[in-house]
Amino acid sequence: MGDLLIRNLDSALKTELQERAKQNGRSLSEEALIHLRRSLSSASEPNQPAGEWLRGLLGEERWTDEELAAIAASRREKDREPPRFDE
Repeated sequence: MGDLLIRNLDSALKTELQERAKQNGRSLSEEALIHLRRSLSSASEPNQPAGEWLRGLLGEERWTDEELAAIAASRREKDREPPRFDE
């Protein structure tokens, strides 16, 4: 892997990146990498397979057990009735 030095980084941008890294429990470098990956993946080819596109958006993010349980539970829920507009 290589290194990247970014010169003349706006101090407000650096502060925002540091705050996001702290909120997400990541280092400044890890946070920057995730944002770079997301940015580059959103500009990639539209014919990219959905799984690769999603992986590019999520980067190193992973679903928590609670999130997976909530998704599984929502799949078992009965569909709600569509809204009625004639009432």
